[in-house]
Amino acid sequence: MTGFGRGEASAGPFTASVEVRSVNHRFADVRVKVPSGLAGLEPVLQQRVQGRVHRGRLDVSVSVARAVGETPPLEINRDLVAAYVKAADTIRRDFGLTGEVTLQTVLALPDALSQRAAAAAPSGEEKEAVLAALDQAMTAHDAMRSEEGAILARDLRRRLESIGRLQRSLSERAPQMIPFYAKKLETRVRELAGPAGAAADPARLAQEIALTAERSDITEELVRLAGYLEQVDRLLAQTGEPVGKKLDFIMQEMNREANTINSKAIDLSMCQDAIDVKAEVEKIREQVQNLE
Repeated sequence: MTGFGRGEASAGPFTASVEVRSVNHRFADVRVKVPSGLAGLEPVLQQRVQGRVHRGRLDVSVSVARAVGETPPLEINRDLVAAYVKAADTIRRDFGLTGEVTLQTVLALPDALSQRAAAAAPSGEEKEAVLAALDQAMTAHDAMRSEEGAILARDLRRRLESIGRLQRSLSERAPQMIPFYAKKLETRVRELAGPAGAAADPARLAQEIALTAERSDITEELVRLAGYLEQVDRLLAQTGEPVGKKLDFIMQEMNREANTINSKAIDLSMCQDAIDVKAEVEKIREQVQNLE
C-alpha cells in the first residue's frame, strides 16, 4: 500500500519537518534519512515507525531548522579550498587555459563551507521536535493508507462474493455428478458390447462407479473452501490489526483447494468453475501481499 504524510513541530529554537512516503512491499522496510548531527536518532525513528507499520517500503526524511540567531556559524574548510585553488592553477598552467578562481567559484565548491559541528547528540528539545513531527507525519500517512485499504477491501469483498457463488454452485452440482457418470458409463459399455455383445457385469460396473465416486468426491474441498471464505470475511471486518499476512496464507490454501477440485471433477463445467475460483484467488492474492 502507498501513503504520504508530512509533519512539522517546534520545541525551543528547533523546528523539525518530517516526510514519510511508502510504496508496496511484502515486508516492512524502513529507511530513515536524517542530518548528520541527528545520526543518533536514526534507530529511534526507525523503531518508532516499525511499531506502526508491518508492510511497505517507507522512506522517512527529517530536516531541522534553528530559530534566527541560533544557527551555528559557518566554518571555512581551508585545506579543501587551498587544494582546489592549487589544482586550478596546475590545470591552467599545464593546459594553457585562461581564467581566474573567484570568490563565487570558491563559494560554489562542495563542502567549502560548513556549519560548525553540533553537539555529539541532539538536545532534548531537538529530539522532542523531531519525534512530534514524525508522529504527525505518520498519522497523515496512516490515514491515507486507510483510505486506500477501504477501497481495496471493497474490491476483495466483490471477488470473494464471486468465489462464494462458484462454491455454492459446485456444492449443488457435485452430488449429481456420480449418477450422471454411472448412467453415462453404462451406456458406453452397452455401445461397446454391441447388439450381440455380452451384458456388462453389474458387480464390476458398480465397483467402477464406486471407485470413481471416491476419487471424484470434492465434498471436503468445498467445505474447507467455504470455511476459508468465512475466515476472510471475519478478518476484513477487523479494525486496527494487521491482516495482510493471514490473508496471504488463506489465499494459498484456497488456491490449493481449487486445484484439487479441478483435478477431481469429472464434469467439464465443474472444472471451469474451479479454474474461475483459482483465477479470483490469484487476483486477491496479488492484492493482499501488499495489504497491511
